[in-house]
Amino acid sequence: MLLTALTGASCSQDETPAGDGRTGVMAMTISTSRAETNGEYDPLQYQKVYIYNSEGGLLRKYAAKDDIPERLELLSGTYRVAVEAGEEVPADFSKRFYKGEETFTVKPGETTHAEVVCKIANTVVEVKFDASIVENLDPGYFVWIAGTDKFDEAEAESGAVPALKFTDEGTGYYTLPAGTTSLAWMFRGTHTSGKEVEMENTLTEVKAGGKYVFTFRYSPDLRGYIDALLIRVDTETEDKDDEIIFSPDPALLTEGFDNDEVQKYTSGEKKYRIMAFAELKKFTVSVGDDSYDLLTGTHEGISFTPTDKYNTELTLSDAFFAGLAGGDHAVTIHVEDANGGSNEISTTYRLQGLVPVTEKSYDLWANTVTLQVVDFTRSANVTFGLCGSDGQWKYLTGTSQGDDFISATFARQWQESTNANGHTVYTREAGTGVVATYGYEYKVTIDGTEKSGSFTAGAAQTIPNADMSGWSMTSGFAFPNAEGGAFWSSGNNTMTKTLCTSTDVKFGKAAPAAKLTSTNMLVLAAGNLFTGTFAYKSFTGTVQFGQPYDFTVRPSALKVKYHAKVGTVDKVRTSGDICPYIKKGDPDMARIFVAIVDWNAPHQVVSAMTTTKGAWDPEKGIDNVSEGKILGYGSLWITQSTEGDDMQDAELDIVWYDHETRPSGGGYSLVISCACNAYGDYFTGCSTNVMYVDDFEWVY
Repeated sequence: MLLTALTGASCSQDETPAGDGRTGVMAMTISTSRAETNGEYDPLQYQKVYIYNSEGGLLRKYAAKDDIPERLELLSGTYRVAVEAGEEVPADFSKRFYKGEETFTVKPGETTHAEVVCKIANTVVEVKFDASIVENLDPGYFVWIAGTDKFDEAEAESGAVPALKFTDEGTGYYTLPAGTTSLAWMFRGTHTSGKEVEMENTLTEVKAGGKYVFTFRYSPDLRGYIDALLIRVDTETEDKDDEIIFSPDPALLTEGFDNDEVQKYTSGEKKYRIMAFAELKKFTVSVGDDSYDLLTGTHEGISFTPTDKYNTELTLSDAFFAGLAGGDHAVTIHVEDANGGSNEISTTYRLQGLVPVTEKSYDLWANTVTLQVVDFTRSANVTFGLCGSDGQWKYLTGTSQGDDFISATFARQWQESTNANGHTVYTREAGTGVVATYGYEYKVTIDGTEKSGSFTAGAAQTIPNADMSGWSMTSGFAFPNAEGGAFWSSGNNTMTKTLCTSTDVKFGKAAPAAKLTSTNMLVLAAGNLFTGTFAYKSFTGTVQFGQPYDFTVRPSALKVKYHAKVGTVDKVRTSGDICPYIKKGDPDMARIFVAIVDWNAPHQVVSAMTTTKGAWDPEKGIDNVSEGKILGYGSLWITQSTEGDDMQDAELDIVWYDHETRPSGGGYSLVISCACNAYGDYFTGCSTNVMYVDDFEWVY
């Protein structure tokens, strides 16, 4: 036992202290609970002593062993002595830390002997390597043990967590951070057969002052296993044993080629070696959508043969690759063994020939498709052909990309014109490029040899609640949104509650439509439906036009069903911002328009009794609002009532100011507006107009 005395060695309880009869002498012996020493480190060389009175006040502090006096005369009373010995570091193979305290009473004229036993405050870890480890693993194995919930080698190496690397048997001392009650460990080594062994686990409910002995061994009865036998030595609990068994994962190795490189395949065999220490329970080869189970049958071009107890050779031959088209193919080999181990390897094989068109080949916003062939000589004369949506073949000469691929891109062509307001707009030239939902044929001629294929260019995008089937209540009013949705809005408010309502008059119960009804409220309240939000206060309505919409496919038109009743203008604003386009007695117009925009915020229109701020029209140019650009639009002016009771189909052809820019992700990109009165934002129009709308959909 390591000892140190606060008083000189000659002090004893029989000595009579100097003083006035109200004092006594404290003689103190300090020891550690275990005589753990490596012959070089003595924790009692690093000790601190604190003496407190009965009220907890600090009377004395000694920060070094040499500072402690030989005699300590104190007034009679009760004292608490707290001692720290050693050094408190995160983790170390020799430095350790002890703490202890006791309470004593000093009597007048007497010497009181105070014995303080310091218990270790570290979590102690001992690592042992069984002889079977030395016999079955190559030199260089090691185990990391760290004070953390999950092992991270980078954290251990950097010292971010208390951690020690045991390359040999030994004992380590840990000061675990507050709240940490786990030891995470990772063992790494190489089996004599060449298989890398790496495994990790976590021990929970770890306590300071406890000792944990890990013994690692190679299990001869379960060949290929490593056992970690854990013995917990805890001074406050009974000893416990816990055994953790784990197995190396199978290894997958290529034979004669570098798996990190693309394999240009023309003919021959490709071989792999599978090394496993337990019986294989799953063994598959996958390419594209096809997966072959090698344990349940034979497959053309795939064979495997055990070469010894641990190794199996897999061969892929010409018959396997013959079923693959030109281009790059990821061939994945996956294995699982009886011990729960698994592994897989994926090799990219490149084959010559026509590359099939996939979703990666086309861009349905840019309306382009790239056709490709693989030619290892890079010198073939290649001509590509594409049969467009107009049924006509178009041809392009292939261009080498410098990486075995020869390609040509078929793009949309544009026709330029001028709209009614004098702005340049563009429309797609029929039959050029590719558009969503259409089927296409393509072919390639390589040095006189023709190959062909076909594809359908992607699916259509949908518009939320486009069929007006979902309705929900917001602030006491019905809106055409499913519960929780907020895509559509209208001008419904406390004064006018029927500007937009659900109806089944036109379609029957199973297919409701939106009914827009204008109202005379001293001023005109136009029936309306739009994408955005609306707020009403003090006879002032504020519309925020626009909703985010992730365009992945460029539409050519917006299709909608409608039925309209339009009359003569009977309500106009007579002062302030008077409508400059129509006047009382003129034929009124309803309007539906769509605008594809690239805005950083919704566009605001505020209509009050005598003022209108922010009125806009997508036909008036790309930059006629401040929030960003109007990329394209389609518009339907309804100048007369619909005949009969049936809904009419209409297609709003979209023309483009900018046919290159793609709406920014996360911004406001779509406006759809339906209004019984085209100039309702000026409180001007026919107060008896009614319009039904339903079934919005994109046309490509």
